[in-house]
Amino acid sequence: MFICDCHCDTLTELYKKQIDLYANKQHIDIKRQLELGGMLQFYAMFVPTPEYRYGGGLRYTMLLLDTYLQQMRKLKEQGIDILQVRTKADAADVLNHQCASLLANRNDIADGVNEECSGGGLTVFGRKVVAEMNRLGMLVDVSHIAPAGFWDVIETSTKPIIATHSDAKALCSHPRNLDDKQILAINENDGLIGITFAGQFLEDDYHNACIESVYKHIDHMLNLMGNDDHLGFGSDFDGISHPPYNIQGVQDYKPLLEYLATKYSDSTLQKITHQNVLNLLQKVL
Repeated sequence: MFICDCHCDTLTELYKKQIDLYANKQHIDIKRQLELGGMLQFYAMFVPTPEYRYGGGLRYTMLLLDTYLQQMRKLKEQGIDILQVRTKADAADVLNHQCASLLANRNDIADGVNEECSGGGLTVFGRKVVAEMNRLGMLVDVSHIAPAGFWDVIETSTKPIIATHSDAKALCSHPRNLDDKQILAINENDGLIGITFAGQFLEDDYHNACIESVYKHIDHMLNLMGNDDHLGFGSDFDGISHPPYNIQGVQDYKPLLEYLATKYSDSTLQKITHQNVLNLLQKVL
């Protein structure tokens, strides 16, 4: 079954370790994705705070972009049919390719979850950025934003938004998780939530995180929203130090989906694995 994964930090690891995307020992590589039946992978371009604060944000972003483009070139030279998603037409064509990729980035236009005590939301500049992202057809990601900023985005954005890698705060109290009001707001906004595999987001004691934990967060959100149109996956592979004990890399989507197939219909699984994400891209790009 084709899978869309809305977040990973693999690009950073490729740059730092100077390794290839096709085959490696990270959480994600293309070889294992192809063995699963193909994937659309969102690759985050994360700029560490020291780099960003001291004027190096653009330089570091360009280094990651160069790494990404070099890897795409290498894959195509190896005969891999990989689509770089940039437009609605690309999104509509994803399932006709072996695999696909999409770039994502973050910036400082609002307080993050670790700065919640300040009560800050979107800055004036941040509101302009959201408006410009809407105009350009860029996804607005709220997974790292403080609650005040989240509600500002809901108010400001004219297009559906995404929380690329977040779970349910009702089940696990991690500050990066979404409370029920936020989940319902994304549902009403026609947006999407990517269920993440970070152990500390799934269970208060990350040692207990497992495939069943992922199911519980999915089930909570499905029951809360009353539909299966606004959920997907956002593993955070290669950005998490405590994955579930039985999800150790992209290859473990297979046992996860086998477990979920005992809980949900094929139609619901098709939506969660890929169709909801592709629908969102059609609405936003």
